[in-house]
Amino acid sequence: MKLILTFLLLLLYSSTLPLSALAANASLSLSKDRRFVYLSFSNLKKVSKVNYTLVYDSSSGQKGFEGGFRLNPKTSRSSRRQILGTCSSGRCVYHKNIKNVSLDATFTLRSGGTLNITKSLP
Repeated sequence: MKLILTFLLLLLYSSTLPLSALAANASLSLSKDRRFVYLSFSNLKKVSKVNYTLVYDSSSGQKGFEGGFRLNPKTSRSSRRQILGTCSSGRCVYHKNIKNVSLDATFTLRSGGTLNITKSLP
C-alpha cells in the first residue's frame, strides 16, 4: 500500500511540475526616468494570442493603454517598450509622477483555454 501511495504522489508531482514551469508569464519594469514601461511575455509556445491592458496613475490622472499580438508556434517570448505619455509630429510629452502601474494580460492558449495574469509596480 505504501508503495502504491508513493508511486501516485510521485506521478502527481512529476505531472504537475512541468505544467507550472511551462505556463505563460508576463513581467513589467519602468525605465529609470519613468518615461517608459517595458513589458515582457515569456513561455509563449502554447499561446496563440496575447491581449493586455496597462493602467497607471500620473499627476494628470489615471492613464493607460491596451495592446495585443498574435504568435506563431515557434515564438517563445516577446517584449514591448511603451512610452508613458503622448507623441505627435516627432514631439513627445511624458506623463509625470508615474505610480501604481498595473498590467492585466490574457493569454489565449492554442488548446482553446485562457490564462489571466496581473502584475503591478508601486
